[in-house]
Amino acid sequence: MKYLEPIAIIGAGCVLPGAANTEEFWNLLRTEKDQFRSLTDKRWSQSVFLSQDDQVPDCSYSNRAAYIDEGLFFDPSSLIPRTHQMMLQALKESVRSLGINFFKGKRVGVVLGCMNPGYESSDAFMKAQVPDLKKELTKTEFQEGKKRELLDSALESLFSHASGDPRVHYPSSLPFLVHQYLQTQGISFCADSACASSLSAIDLAVQLLESNEIDVAITGGVEGNLGIETYVPFSRLGVLAKENCLPYDSRSDGIIQGEGSVLFVLQRLENSRKEGAAILGILEGLASSSNGSRASLFSPSFESQKRIADELSSHLGFPKVDYIEGHGTGTPVGDLAELTALRDSFSASPTPIFIGSVKALIGHTKGAAGAAGLLKCLLSIQHRTIPASGYFKESPLGEGISPLKVNTTEVLLTDTGSPLHMRVCSAGFGGANYHLSIMEYIEAPGPVVLAPSILKLESISLIAHSEISFEREFNGSQIHAWKIPPHVLGSLDCSQIQGLQAVEEALERSLISLDVFDKTQISAISASHTRTNKIESLTTALHLKRLEPLFGADFSPEVKAIRDLCSSLITLDETSCQSLNSMTSGRVSNEYDLQGTNFHIDAD
Repeated sequence: MKYLEPIAIIGAGCVLPGAANTEEFWNLLRTEKDQFRSLTDKRWSQSVFLSQDDQVPDCSYSNRAAYIDEGLFFDPSSLIPRTHQMMLQALKESVRSLGINFFKGKRVGVVLGCMNPGYESSDAFMKAQVPDLKKELTKTEFQEGKKRELLDSALESLFSHASGDPRVHYPSSLPFLVHQYLQTQGISFCADSACASSLSAIDLAVQLLESNEIDVAITGGVEGNLGIETYVPFSRLGVLAKENCLPYDSRSDGIIQGEGSVLFVLQRLENSRKEGAAILGILEGLASSSNGSRASLFSPSFESQKRIADELSSHLGFPKVDYIEGHGTGTPVGDLAELTALRDSFSASPTPIFIGSVKALIGHTKGAAGAAGLLKCLLSIQHRTIPASGYFKESPLGEGISPLKVNTTEVLLTDTGSPLHMRVCSAGFGGANYHLSIMEYIEAPGPVVLAPSILKLESISLIAHSEISFEREFNGSQIHAWKIPPHVLGSLDCSQIQGLQAVEEALERSLISLDVFDKTQISAISASHTRTNKIESLTTALHLKRLEPLFGADFSPEVKAIRDLCSSLITLDETSCQSLNSMTSGRVSNEYDLQGTNFHIDAD
């Protein structure tokens, strides 16, 4: 909805594929040079995990990615993890024009969107599991002395380079590092709504500013994991592109993963004007939704996306929209649903509305994707230029895409005296959808008066609660009532089952039916530690596969013992993505048809 007061963007910084800063990112957008290439063994073993046969369950049929050369930001001598170094470089650029002294005496909040911990966390986790893995495997074919020695040596050597504590890589440590660099203290946490995480984080940061809980916000998105545990689930879903990502083009066959960090400094507009901060743009409103029961947790909902596009336009007074930075992942199903929703929402527009997706150049940066799209809009407003999507040939809607238009050449935006308006769209597994509106800032004459504290006081009632123990068993009739397919049940993390039962019991105690409420106004928010049990099982199963080449042919007893252990941990199929953290709130929204926002909080 329209924010209670305008929120100023007073700083921005990035590290993205092919771009060590915002200036290089703008040059990348202008030159249209995509950053797609094949991963090397540094990320994951190509001989072990890459297979052109897309039916092999523990392999990926694609190794294409948009990754950042470590020379752009990485100091190998530092004890700070790679993803954290990437985030710090983006942070330093975002605050450079303000200076560290700007933050002294201010209440600073840090809210970052992040979907995955850094890829080094997997090796750190595996290193911590080595004693248990030895114990399990030596019960099988590895009892004999030489085989046991070889196993011990292999496990130690594979993960010897990893840091001792996997927690140093977790997303929840990222906001702490921001406070440490700025020498501040305050609210800090990560938001996870899968690929919509950064817009979720930005919206939460704005809410903290609106409620006067903080004076300044550092927000955006961070994603540094291109490990095999991110490829296999996408490969099982069949959504990875074979070569290039072509958003909104009928030739596109899927996503290419990317990585990066994009951070912004936000402040209430009147405070920014009073302090003389350079204002890069204005956040004027956001609408969010969940798909509810209208789609699966991995399917887009045309209806849900159109609803928030309509609501945001209505609450903002139907301003002319100059450009839409879409979610545009390159998946045929996702792109078609988004284009249809936006076309229908803006059908009354008398002029074309340009649309594009930066994923055509830097891939899908997942937890940082929405922030990268916002940065593209911010730079487009500053330069009054919409970069081209020169790759584009034909929309899956054909001529029916109007009034939307994918521009294949640059569009210069003339100065009409009215501010430019742009939209940023994001969607995530779990059914979350976000549309954010950004506006050009035009200096207004007159004296500056500090905005009063806007603290919206509302009564909050706890109508019911429920406590579910970790060890509690769930009866079959209850699971059947939740309509969870049997083939999906085995892939669900226990946190999803616990969440469903806790909500069910709380509703029973409240004696209130959700059917009496407007479900578009009911949200689902979950919180837990970073890694679910299923994610840990997925990590273990995949990384144990690295042992197989040491023990000969596929039919050797040792390889069979390794594979049997992996199979006992997790089923690697199209349900593998069910283990994501954001699935807990998404599962509750899906079960109870909740259509407000849904996201996961990680603050450890």
